[in-house]
Amino acid sequence: QVTKKERLHPTDPHEELEGPILAPNCSRVCVTCWKILKRGASPTVALANHMWYGEIPFQLVGLTYIEKLLISKVRHNRCIVKVLSSGSRKMIANVISFQHPSQKIYEALPPPPHELDDIIAFIFTGPSPPTEEDFKRTPMLVRRKKVYDALHWLKLNHNDYSNLEIALNNLMAYPEDIPPVVIDF
Repeated sequence: QVTKKERLHPTDPHEELEGPILAPNCSRVCVTCWKILKRGASPTVALANHMWYGEIPFQLVGLTYIEKLLISKVRHNRCIVKVLSSGSRKMIANVISFQHPSQKIYEALPPPPHELDDIIAFIFTGPSPPTEEDFKRTPMLVRRKKVYDALHWLKLNHNDYSNLEIALNNLMAYPEDIPPVVIDF
């Protein structure tokens, strides 16, 4: 639920927030929402419709593409990431997603690294093989602490993650300086 108080420790109680839920950092309203509010209606994507979740916790901000995959309990697609490097500072990337033939729901996260090869392919094209510097510019690197912090926060604050096992052995198996999937060049 949106109206729960954020928990920072497993011993913190689950508490509902009382009264109206306000966005203290929100001082402006977009034109679309303003027109709807003037009519006395509620915008479609609003907290009142359970469609706005408020401030995103810092533990979930700035996750790379691959880190988001690692904290997702449900796998419903497969992806191909193609990165074109022209030898200059510019990189162009495309992501193609395919529906996964069967959904997988994880009870322990992150999954083992070898399972990523089933859901994501990384194709690097360019005049030379990718370097560590090239990898740093892609959304394909894993920061283990960032993944751990995100999973820990989700376990404490998201109902669907409350029984999640954080698989530290799996997490430590992910490299931090190269993508954790097979790289085709």
